[in-house]
Amino acid sequence: MTKKIIKNIRAKEVMSHDVVTICPEATLKDAHEMFKKYDYNSLPVLSEGRIVGIMTKLDLLRAFSYGTRFRRSSFFDTLSENVSDVMRTAIVSVSPDDDLQTVVDYMVEFALKSIPVVDNGQVVGMISRDDVMRHLLLED
Repeated sequence: MTKKIIKNIRAKEVMSHDVVTICPEATLKDAHEMFKKYDYNSLPVLSEGRIVGIMTKLDLLRAFSYGTRFRRSSFFDTLSENVSDVMRTAIVSVSPDDDLQTVVDYMVEFALKSIPVVDNGQVVGMISRDDVMRHLLLED
C-alpha cells in the first residue's frame, strides 16, 4: 500500500517571494494584461500595502459572462470597470509559519489554485499548486 505524505515544512519554505499584486483602482484591462504577462491564476489586491482582496482569472471571466449580469454592457465598458468591482474580498490565506498540510487543506476545501501568505496584513508570498506538488511524497 502506498503512503501519502506531505513534507513537514512551513509555508515560508515553499512560497514564492516575488509577489505580483494589483490595486483596487486598476481596470479589468490592466488585470487582463497582468494575467497575460505573468500567467498567474490570481493576484492579491493591495491598498496602502495591505491585502483587501484577490483577483482571479475566473473573476475576470465572470465580468464578461452575461449570465451573471443584470445588464449587458459593451466589451469596452467592462474593460474599464475596476478590479474592486469584481475581486473577491473573502480572502483565504495562510501565515508564513503554517504547515504545508494547512495549505493543502485550504486549497482543497476552497478549490484554490494559489493562496497568499500573509503576515500582519502584508502579503509576503504566494503558494501555487505546483509549489505544493513539489513537496508531496508517495512511499510504498
